[in-house]
Amino acid sequence: MNIEYVKNPAACDVDFITKQINQETSKYGEAYPFAFFMRDNDSNIIAGANGFVIYGAIYTDQLWVSKDYRGQGFARRIMDKVHEFGKLEGCKIASVQTMSFQNAQSFYKKLGYVQDFKRAGYVNGSNCIFMRKAL
Repeated sequence: MNIEYVKNPAACDVDFITKQINQETSKYGEAYPFAFFMRDNDSNIIAGANGFVIYGAIYTDQLWVSKDYRGQGFARRIMDKVHEFGKLEGCKIASVQTMSFQNAQSFYKKLGYVQDFKRAGYVNGSNCIFMRKAL
């Protein structure tokens, strides 16, 4: 048996793994992806977030706003939707992680997140900052 590296895996292959894990851990709930997008009048994505709902928590993996639209409250609006969705799905906490060079920690603090821990060892002496918030 060989191990295959796949740079951009097909969604159906990732879904297969998620379904297998969910079957084995069904007494704890399930994990499933979510995404929110904002589009301009031409249907181009100008902002978005994605992540997972997993065992009573909502984890935002990525949050992005186009440079042309930053400073207009789009990231906050998207995260408000993430939190609303998490509550509807029965989540008790929300979590994010950000890199120290992204300068997003203060944004998440304004949303009520607190730092869980900081992990060193990344490129150019940077840290990965793990944050959480009660819903």
